[in-house]
Amino acid sequence: MKLTCYRNGKEIKFDDPLDLDYIEYDVIKDYLKTIATLEKNPQARVEIDLTEPFMPKYNLVNCSLNFKQKFNQIINRKRFVY
Repeated sequence: MKLTCYRNGKEIKFDDPLDLDYIEYDVIKDYLKTIATLEKNPQARVEIDLTEPFMPKYNLVNCSLNFKQKFNQIINRKRFVY
C-alpha cells in the first residue's frame, strides 16, 4: 500500500525526521502496517494532505469499505489521544 503526503497539491518529501509532518507520516505508516492485510487491492493508497497545519486530511483511494472503516476508527482514536 502506498502512502504519500501533499502540501498545497504537491507531493512532499521529508528531509528532517524531527519535522512534525514527518512524525505524522511515520505514525500513519505504522498504522498502515497493522491494517494493511484488510486491503487486497494493490492499487489502494492513502494520501495525507498537510496543507493545514496540525489538521491533516486523509484521502483513501481505491480502498475497500472494510479498510476505510478500520482506518477511520484508528484515526479517530488517535485524535482523542492528543
